[in-house]
Amino acid sequence: MSDENELPPKMRLSAQKAPPKPKPRPQDPIEQEFWNRCQDGHLYFQCCGDCGTFRHLPRYMCAKCGSPEFSWERSSGKGTLFSWTVTHQALHPAFAADIPFVAAVVELEEGVRMATRLIECDRDSLKLDLPLELKFEPIGDDFRLPVFRPRKE
Repeated sequence: MSDENELPPKMRLSAQKAPPKPKPRPQDPIEQEFWNRCQDGHLYFQCCGDCGTFRHLPRYMCAKCGSPEFSWERSSGKGTLFSWTVTHQALHPAFAADIPFVAAVVELEEGVRMATRLIECDRDSLKLDLPLELKFEPIGDDFRLPVFRPRKE
């Protein structure tokens, strides 16, 4: 069946509405705090109160010195492309309209690496250490997801 009109009405693309993009559902309060802080349009990472090492993913103890002391510090939002892959298959129907998209690992100026998605970029220009900047993508009316795009220098 190559013609959409030959499909049953419920199976036609025009009749299907994409579901909303899923929001993170952290199981731990410290992870929830990370997402809550993103909602002001800035990115924050934990900084060890003893050795000054930034850390991500959020956790209760510093991986470098073992200290439980930390504060949330605002990130510059600048980083470089550490790794990436171009994704051609949507693993959730809400992302079907976005494929192909670039799933990436960004190394931030603070030294942490973060899994994210690249937007507004020409896939042919992707290269290691490509300068990137933070942007937030609204998901629904009440949630912002941190994504990155090539930095305008």
